Amino acid sequence: MDNFKTFHEKTVIGLIETMTIHGVGDVDVKIDSGNGAYNVLTAHDIQIQGNKVSFRTVDEKHVVKDVIDTVVINVGAGNIEERPVVNFRITFGGKDYDNIPFSLGDRSSNEYKILVGKEFLKELDTLIDINSNYIADKNIDVS
Repeated sequence: MDNFKTFHEKTVIGLIETMTIHGVGDVDVKIDSGNGAYNVLTAHDIQIQGNKVSFRTVDEKHVVKDVIDTVVINVGAGNIEERPVVNFRITFGGKDYDNIPFSLGDRSSNEYKILVGKEFLKELDTLIDINSNYIADKNIDVS
């Protein structure tokens, strides 16, 4: 009887990584393993018409996307926000991912304008080293 589990080597990522969000550009993202909801992309001037949403994001880029869902978020102190959710194609760690959902929220007062949540982290099958920052596509410690 074999009681040993088979383990495979996992890629290690840092708390802050660089990701390409197609239509937005290369951005630093904060890995947020406590975020069980969608990834979050900073957005302002959000205007929804039918199933389309128009907004400004990182570096004031104007983006128009299809709304794929909405999510209700408790942002603390009893404040509730309903946010549209859109899909983006992204590149992370040298690999492309299609139809990755992001909720749109105002993160203008936050240092990192994008949060990556645990649903996408599960897809990556990675380990997070909170003591270091890594270059995701090279897995090199730069601390």
